Amino acid sequence: MHQQISFSTLAAALLLVTGCNGIQFNTNAGPYVSDRLSSTLVREYTISEISRYNATTLGFVNASYCQEKLDERKASKSALVRDLKVRTQKMGGNGLVVEACGTSEFNGCLSYIECRGVAYAVPERKGDDLPANAASTHF
Repeated sequence: MHQQISFSTLAAALLLVTGCNGIQFNTNAGPYVSDRLSSTLVREYTISEISRYNATTLGFVNASYCQEKLDERKASKSALVRDLKVRTQKMGGNGLVVEACGTSEFNGCLSYIECRGVAYAVPERKGDDLPANAASTHF
């Protein structure tokens, strides 16, 4: 009897799995998740750091945000830098130099912030994923 229960349970599980084959889940989280992943593929560099690489300049990227109402989120530099990274990745880049971010008065905005930068295609090198303060093992 024990083998019959195991076989029945296995058969039911197999029917359940095959019955759910081809089901798709649609959510509005797709673009948000996609943008978050894209921004992690782009590394931020300073001007002096990027000059150490044989990087190809892809072009300028800009992002801005206007808070129009009190109940909306406030403009933040980190969110705009993430947007710059997404734009860089969409251009085929993996490196970004943020040139400037600043707030200003803008008609109709309670707060306004704008960031601009330069997108780069940076060749990958061994050890690039190591933190800057990591000890080198090369002699």
